[in-house]
Amino acid sequence: MTDTLVAAFAVLGTLALTSLYGLTATAIRKRVSIRSPESKTIDQLVPLVNALIEVQGPQMQGIIAILEAQKGQCNGNVDAALEVNRAAKKKFDEFLITSAKVEL
Repeated sequence: MTDTLVAAFAVLGTLALTSLYGLTATAIRKRVSIRSPESKTIDQLVPLVNALIEVQGPQMQGIIAILEAQKGQCNGNVDAALEVNRAAKKKFDEFLITSAKVEL
């Protein structure tokens, strides 16, 4: 009986300590933020990566249209790819211009 009681108190003590540690760690993580130079650089690269991802689809459509045209499949796919690629290029150029502007 006493062994069972000791084991039960040991389990409860372990659970209490683990819960206290978890609460403390969570509270500290919410209040303490470590900002490294790398994280600042990553934050600056996010818009560029997003812009490149947006351009990737139209580029692939253009490549597919070129390959289809080389096989003799000209059914408006080249015109559609040209239109999409021109719009994507315009959007990407606007991104580059706004990113290159110096703000005071």
